[in-house]
Amino acid sequence: MKRLLALYFLSAFLVLNYAQEYPEKGKNYDVQIYDYLLTLTNEAPLDTFLTYSKPFSKWDIRPLYRDKIWVFDTIYTAGEIPNFIWGAIAAKYNITLKAGKDFPNLFLKKGIDKRSDNINILKDNLSKFEEITEKIQSGDNHFFVNQKSMQRIDEIYREDNRYWKYMIPSDSPFPISDGTITTIDITFSESQNQILDLLKELNIYCAVKTTKGIFYLIDGFTDNSYGFYFSREGKMENDNFLFHILASEKIVPKYFYYVAN
Repeated sequence: MKRLLALYFLSAFLVLNYAQEYPEKGKNYDVQIYDYLLTLTNEAPLDTFLTYSKPFSKWDIRPLYRDKIWVFDTIYTAGEIPNFIWGAIAAKYNITLKAGKDFPNLFLKKGIDKRSDNINILKDNLSKFEEITEKIQSGDNHFFVNQKSMQRIDEIYREDNRYWKYMIPSDSPFPISDGTITTIDITFSESQNQILDLLKELNIYCAVKTTKGIFYLIDGFTDNSYGFYFSREGKMENDNFLFHILASEKIVPKYFYYVAN
């Protein structure tokens, strides 16, 4: 009897602990988002999916503020989730399992092979990088995305000069959902547009401000990316779960080239 009581209380404790740590468990946010992405890609070519599933673009499912979440009936790290989604979407586009697995490796190789050329881009445009760094640091925003037909600042998106955001439940760790709000009385400010324009000019599609610096993404695939990093302390940031640094190199004081997987 005592053993049964102990097992009961242990089970109750584990259930309570999971409920507190993983409030999304059993809510089906993961399934809803997965089905939403499948629907969106029914008519979209592969290039469109690859564009909008880049890190921090509008179809990137990764949680931004938690390293681990409950998804698809188990616990995954944030970086594992987009790779799972890529596997399913790749099959939808008739990409073989081997070819699908080769995509991230080929992407990382590209980031390493283009290291010298990309480093020269920063050296040749250092004054503009310093300008955009100053603007981002002085503002309150953390996520900037500038792609051909879509711009993002934090949770607000702009497409065809219309503003919208995802309808995110309070207990959902995901940055996207299967619902959107399009009646938003907001526009990007002059300073925000200046940052987006500088990203375009520098051929950077995304900037992410952290507590230690700023990541400037040249390109990305699932949770992989490469580009530049600005450090306030002159040190590479190696403890951010959104960027698992594979290789890095200091270019000039406070600026690094990085490749993350």
